[in-house]
Amino acid sequence: MPHKMMEEILLIDDDPALRGMLGFSLEAAGYDVLEAGSRIEAIELLGKQTLPVAILDMGMPPHEHTPAEGIAVLEWIQLHQPQIKVIVLTGQNPESTAYLALKYGAFDFLEKPVANDSLIQSVKRAMMFYLQEEKLKQQEGLQKMQIDAPLGGGVKQIRNQAEEKLVRQVLLETDFNVHESARRLGLKRENVYYLIKKYNLQRDE
Repeated sequence: MPHKMMEEILLIDDDPALRGMLGFSLEAAGYDVLEAGSRIEAIELLGKQTLPVAILDMGMPPHEHTPAEGIAVLEWIQLHQPQIKVIVLTGQNPESTAYLALKYGAFDFLEKPVANDSLIQSVKRAMMFYLQEEKLKQQEGLQKMQIDAPLGGGVKQIRNQAEEKLVRQVLLETDFNVHESARRLGLKRENVYYLIKKYNLQRDE
């Protein structure tokens, strides 16, 4: 049986009635549902614990008619917990919102009103991908890392972006412990200090 953490899902939506309806369906399917009604609540909760899957409404106050709040959550997740699989929900401009959601690292996109069966299937896929990536990381030391580089940018740009993302991720995982980060990266400590300076990496307050 999977660890309890693997069964928890974060549901981020400003509409309490919709959270209640979706939460009921997810709980009936065997998941523990945590709820957040805003970007601030979601980031505060995610800052305290690690979850495998989040369901995110893109349009929330104070910018409920734009995807700005959803994008802010996606950006935070990509920076701090990129392993989380985010399923995006929206009822506005589905094509443009889907494009933005994928651009900022979403795993899947569902248009409101979402059918319960479609949501549960999406969650099952997201959970499966999360578990398999965790298995790869634990058994083979492999970890998925998304790189967004423009075509024609050259190999050096892609290499630098991958290097920065990897170092940032390891530093976050070790709470900026340079000695431990150097050990995980297979580098000398002075090399890690050089990379921190090169990419202006800073610990979040």
